[in-house]
This record gives sequence, structure tokens and C-alpha cells, in this order.
Amino acid sequence: MRSTLRNLLHTQKVESDLDDEIASYVATATDEKIAAGLAPEEARRRVLAECGGTEHVKQAVRNGRAGALAESLLQDIRFGVRQLRRNPAFAWTAIITLALGIGATTAIFSAVYALLLRPLPYPGSDRLMLIYQHTKYDAMSSLIGQDFVAAQSTLRSFESVAGYTNNGDQNLTGAGAPMRVLVIGVTANFFPTLRVPPALGRFFLSGEDGKDGPAVVILSHRLWQSRLNSDPAIIGRTITLAGKAQTVVGVLPAHFIFPDSAAEPDLYVPAGIDADASLGTTNVSISLVQTIARLRDGATLPQAQADLKLFADTRVKGYAPFFVNWAEGRQILAQPLQRYLAGDDREPLLILLACVAVVLLIAYANVANLQLARSVTREPEMVLRGALGADRLRLIRQSLVENLTLSAIASVLGLAIAAAVTWLIHHSSMPGQLSSGSPVADLLQAPFGKLSAAVEVNGWVLAFTAGLALLTTILFGLAPAIGSSRSDLSTTLQGAARGVSSGRQQRRLRSVLLVSEIGLAVMLLTGAGLLIRSFTHVLQNDTGFDPRQCLTARMQRNLSEELEKTRAFAHQLLPQVQVLPGVKVAAIGSALPLEDNGWNRTLAFGDRSPLPVGQRPGAYIISISPEYFAVTGTRLLQGRTFTYQDNAAAVSVAIVNQAFAHKYLNGDALGKQFRININGQFIPNTAVGIVQDVRYDGLETDVRPVIYLPFDQAPYREVNILLRTSVEPASLTAAMRKAAINIDPTQPLFDVATMESRLSQSLAQRRLIMLLIVSFASLAMVLAGIGVYGVFTYWVSQRRKEMAIRLALGASRPELLRLTVSQAMPLILAGGVIGIAGGWFLNHLLASMLVAVKVHDPVSLSLAWALMTLIALVGSCVPARSAARTNVISVLHSE
Repeated sequence: MRSTLRNLLHTQKVESDLDDEIASYVATATDEKIAAGLAPEEARRRVLAECGGTEHVKQAVRNGRAGALAESLLQDIRFGVRQLRRNPAFAWTAIITLALGIGATTAIFSAVYALLLRPLPYPGSDRLMLIYQHTKYDAMSSLIGQDFVAAQSTLRSFESVAGYTNNGDQNLTGAGAPMRVLVIGVTANFFPTLRVPPALGRFFLSGEDGKDGPAVVILSHRLWQSRLNSDPAIIGRTITLAGKAQTVVGVLPAHFIFPDSAAEPDLYVPAGIDADASLGTTNVSISLVQTIARLRDGATLPQAQADLKLFADTRVKGYAPFFVNWAEGRQILAQPLQRYLAGDDREPLLILLACVAVVLLIAYANVANLQLARSVTREPEMVLRGALGADRLRLIRQSLVENLTLSAIASVLGLAIAAAVTWLIHHSSMPGQLSSGSPVADLLQAPFGKLSAAVEVNGWVLAFTAGLALLTTILFGLAPAIGSSRSDLSTTLQGAARGVSSGRQQRRLRSVLLVSEIGLAVMLLTGAGLLIRSFTHVLQNDTGFDPRQCLTARMQRNLSEELEKTRAFAHQLLPQVQVLPGVKVAAIGSALPLEDNGWNRTLAFGDRSPLPVGQRPGAYIISISPEYFAVTGTRLLQGRTFTYQDNAAAVSVAIVNQAFAHKYLNGDALGKQFRININGQFIPNTAVGIVQDVRYDGLETDVRPVIYLPFDQAPYREVNILLRTSVEPASLTAAMRKAAINIDPTQPLFDVATMESRLSQSLAQRRLIMLLIVSFASLAMVLAGIGVYGVFTYWVSQRRKEMAIRLALGASRPELLRLTVSQAMPLILAGGVIGIAGGWFLNHLLASMLVAVKVHDPVSLSLAWALMTLIALVGSCVPARSAARTNVISVLHSE
């Protein structure tokens, strides 16, 4: 090792010693031959001839000493860098092309690894399973509480079965200013099942998670740090949650992530699940429990599935007839928790990874074409090096090291691009927090939600990038290197003298690469066209509301509060916000457009008895104040809106949307009566108006039937404020918050946003995926265009003499232009056909993301082909115009 380091770090000293040693040997051997009777000059000549020359000896010594291979590689790298500096146009074109492809691929891979491949942050996470049921009513739902309780004591394939319930947002007081927090109820074995230790205190004890358990609470580390100043003495203190005192018994560790992609709780309370597992009667309370279980050591997923099937069949035998009908065809299944957490992000990420892989392939093809063209111009150099003694393996290694240097530089730049993108994702906001302030970060955060914190450039991503660098070297460097090393000296030098171009095999390879580039670009352009058309259709959907100049905020009254107090709070709140400067109209409602936070109720029509459970029609119920439609801008189509005379003492009235009227009453709903199931009693209501459809489930889904009720007649704990303003809506946030606090100091105001921002956020994931794929397609199109330009620029340069002769023999310059274009058109058309055929089959990957657009949309296919053809023709015409301007005299003179 010491000799190796000395040879590498003290090269000049080592070479000087070698020169002295060889000079000493030559001098000694010469003296011996002079002593034998030879003349001095003849003696020296014979000594040098016998050893093969001093340079030969030096090289033999260098090859045999320690660190020779490393020294040779360093020489190759230095030579490669010099070659790149001598040809900056080629170097920067190749580096930028590869950097863009590698950077985009690495950025997407970092997200794929974090969300789909990386083990969950729980010990033994590969053993954690989500247990769910598939019924005829729902493809994937939680277990009902009674089945969960039975599963805890019955399932033998699992060492523990834990669960949680979403208790929703609740008001927290006693910890600074009132705030809205997300509360999750968990079983006592929930955190032990995940094998997560507490940072402070303890978790819930066995028995505390039952019905009527103690009022205890566990804090998230985030809440403990931000609201309680990381107080180490917090254990045993009380806070007020939803109006009830709760004793803090524990704090979670800092890096704990709740195993649900849609929620990151602030507080955890006991689940409060009744220990009775019986469903022999319908007179029971039903709750839903999301179930997570840990497989026993040695148990497999197929064994667990069989265990769950036996459990489901056994449970049905003890059901009451109603539940037997409900459970008909039911399956209780398990799937790895990691797959569940990937959720809706899985398919978009895999689509993006496939698209960016196509871009990378085009970049590879582009650089390979450049390298093939460059290898022809460097062929005499390589042949001459071989003639001077370099063996074939040495030439191949030199070429590969040069290409590795190129790809390493491109990989570093690509990694910098990926690091910048993942930094934006990593630092984007968590659910429930304010925007990060960066529109780019917010846009990137949208598809990943709270899991954005896990997206980073780590060791696996670095290894992936290094692998791409090696793959790059092999793909675009090996073929030219081997080809150059096979060349014959006399043939190459004669060909260079005559200006002969590359061989047929190499021309064919370049044509194949070019056709592949065009075909892949057409495929991506087709997908981009489909998503653009789909996004346009989504934007054209009538929202049913006017998002301009509208500010919204949410509040929720405590669950323990009497509804009469909620009604009184609304009566006090509306006048306060109505008189705020800049407010034109104010309203309240239990749901906001685009926000699925209303309540579903079953219905009965006429005097007939309600249909059996599971067969009853349903509707989305929203309680509103009389000004609600004036604020949202929703049109009244028939009848009247509510007035303040529609109070608790008046006859129950309702307003329905068009979807309700058409689905249940043949469009003629005005004056018709129906009954709404509220807590088991069917309350009659009369329709007094019909309004246009408003989208409460997003712009991409069908409009559901909606019934609007007067807030006075049906007060709801979800109180949303809506303000139509004449000033910038966001400027009223502080005044609106102050008005709410003046009425109830314990009432937090949260989720303040304009309707325009809510509309934009509802489209964030679709917009991001569309923009990314459009960006990838545009990049692919540009790279393919550059590829066409590069190939035909080289083609023209190799045929300059032929062009000059054609001009000298009378050919016109337009004829030369047509000659070049005629060479390009077959390749362009072949690439277009391959791209359309590939897009025809592969666009099925986008089927789930398309709205009102067919997968085989002829408009998208045609436009993609036409656009790529135009770009490719431009790429070929530029060198063709250069060929048409060939100066006959100068070309023939140079030849």
C-alpha cells in the first residue's frame, strides 16, 4: 500500500528515479562493451537495441510496479477530460442531454423509493398487515367494531390485532390559544403492535380503550413541541378537548409517522370500543375500526388469508338476519401495510417513472448517435494508437473511461437537479399546516401529502444514480469503443484520405436509434395530449359556484354541545361577519363546495314504508343559512330560497339540486314531499326550490343528489363561514377570526382559504402529473429533434464532396434540399408509426386518469404524430439547407 501511494502521489520523483536508474544501467553496460573493444557509439547503440529502447523499458517498469492500473486509469481520465475540452460542443451537448434525463429519472425514483419501496419506519414493518373487508357495498372498508373485537381473540396467524377510529377534528383549549386538532382513537395494543416506544410517559393500558374508559390522552411530538413548549413535566397535566378535561399520559417520539396517508393526528385517545362481539340482534351500535395486525413469526400472508376466510365464514353464523344479508358475498382480506399506505399515489408514480424512463432512453439514443458519429472521425487516431503498440483491450478501456468521465459529470449535474426537486418536496407543508409559501413546493407536495417528508436523496438514490452512470457508459460507449478497436490501419487511413463515410452497419445502427427516438417521443406526446384534453374537460365541468372574491373558513362545535347552543352561536356569528368592512354577503353552511364534509342520509318517498336497509335511496344533506346561494353564486332554477321565517318552529322545508330532482322525482321536485332518516326517524320535508348542481366531491366525479335544509331547522356542528367580498378576500382573515373569538373565545377558526385556492388545490395532483408528463414529452420531443439534426448534420458533412459534384454536374440547390429530406422522411415516418402503435397499447396506463377522453383518442394520436413530424422535418431541413449552400469550388479544392 505504501508503495502504491508513493507511486501515485509522487509521480515526478518516481519517474526521475526511473530515469536515473535506466541511465545508470545504460552507462554501465556501455562501459562494459567499450572495455570489450567496441567503439563508444556502437557500444551504446547495441545496449539500447538489446533492451528494446529506454522508453520500452520505462513502460515495462511502469506496468509492473504497484498501482500501475490506478495510474493508468488516472492517465485515461486526464486524457478523456482533455478530449472533452478540445470538443466542447459535443461535450456540453452530451452532458446536458444526459443530465436532464438522469436528473428527472433520479427525482422520480427518489419518490418511488420513499413511497413504494422503502420499508416503513416501524421495526419488522414487513410483517404489518392491513385487515379490511370487501362487501357488495364497498370495495375496501374497515371492520365493524364487533368483528374487530372477535378478531382480536380469534385470529391465530397474527400475534396482535390493533385498531384505530377517526374521531375527527376537535377543539383543544388549555394549551395556549384555542386550536383545531385531529384526534384518533386507538386500542391499547396499537403502538406496541407497531413496536413504537413512547418518548415520555406511557401508552394506554389494557382496559383503558374500552367503552366508558378513563379520560386520558397521548400527544404527538409535534403538538407537544409547538403548543406545549416541549414541557418535560407535561405527564399528568390536563388539557381540555372538546370541552372535556383529559389527562396527558404520554408523548410520541419525534419521527413517528401515523400509518395512514390521509391523516397525521395531533392527539390520541382510547378507542372506546365495546367489548361485546355479538351481532345476534340489530339493536346494537355499529362503529368502524381500521385494523392493523402483525403476522406471527413463521406465518405467511396466504396462511393469514385462509385464517381470515375461516373467520368471516364463522362470524356470519352468529349474525342476525339483517347482518347476514349485509355480509352476503363479503370477504375479509389482508394486504401489506406498505401497499395500503402507497394508496392513490402508487399508480401516478409508476406512470411518471415509466415516462421518465422513456426520456432517459431517448437521451441515451441521442448520445449514442453522437458517439457513433464521433467515433468515425476519431477512427484514424485509434488505429494509429493501435499501430504504435496499444493493444485492443487498452483502446476499449480508454474509450470506456472517457465515456465514464462524461457520464459521471452528467450524473453529478443530474443528481443536483434531483436533490433540488426532492428538497422542495421534503420541505413542503404537512396537512393542517399553512402553505410552505412556495407555489412549486406546494404543487410538488400535493400528490404525496404528509409522506413528502420521506422523499429524499439517500444512499439508495445515490446508488441508483451511480448505476445509471455505469449503464450510460455501457449503453453509449461500448459499441463505439469495440468498433474503433477492430479497425484496420491501411483501410482506415485510405478511407480517411478518400473522405469515405462510416460503414453500412454503423449507418443502420444510427438509423435504428433515430427511429426509436422519434417513436418514443410520439408515445409520450400522445400521453401528454390525452392528459391535456382530459384536464381541459375537467375545467369545463360546471362547478355550480363562483369562486371569485369568496373567502371561507371552518369551525366545529364540540360534540357534547347541545344543538340549541350551536343554533344560537350561528345566530350571533352571522351579523358579526356581515358588518365587516368589504363584506357584501355572509353565510354559513355545514359543507363547502369541493369539500366532502356533509352528511349522508337515507330517504323514503310518499306514504310507503322505508325500503330495507341497503336498498334505501340516499342523498347528501347540507344545512345552510338563507344567504348561502347568494355567496356561492349558485343559481336558483325553480321555487324559492330559504328565509329567516324557515326557523325551528316552521314547517320543515328543503331545497334540492338538479341531480336529486332528476334521479328521484323525474325532474319535477317542486312541492313534493320526502322523508329524511335522522337518527332512525324519517322526518318529512317539502321541496320549496331547485338549484343548479354544485360539485361537492371534486370536479372529476358525477354530481350526487343533494338536499339543502335551513340551518335553523337542522343545525349542524360543522359551521363553515362563507364571505362574498368587494376587497381582497384574504385581507379579511384576521377580522373574521376576531369576530368568531368575540362570540366564543374557546372556538378556533381553521382552514381559512379562498374558494379559488380550494378549487386550485382540488386539481393539484391532476395538474402536477399533467405538467410533469407534458414536460417529459416536450423534453423528449426536443431531444428527438436534436437527434435528427445531429444525424443529418453528420450525414451532410460526410457527403459534402458528393453534394459538390452534383452541383457541378447541374443539380439545383432545391434538388439537394429534397435529397436530404427524402433521406429523412422514411425514418421520420417509421418512427411516427412505431410511436402511434406503442401509444395505442401503452396509453391504457393512463385510463384511470382520463375524464371524457378515450384512450385511443384520434385527436391526441394525430396531433402527437404531426407535431413530432414537424419538429423532425425542421431538424433535418437545417443541415439540408446548409448542404444546398455548398460552395463547389472550395469543396473540390479542399479534396
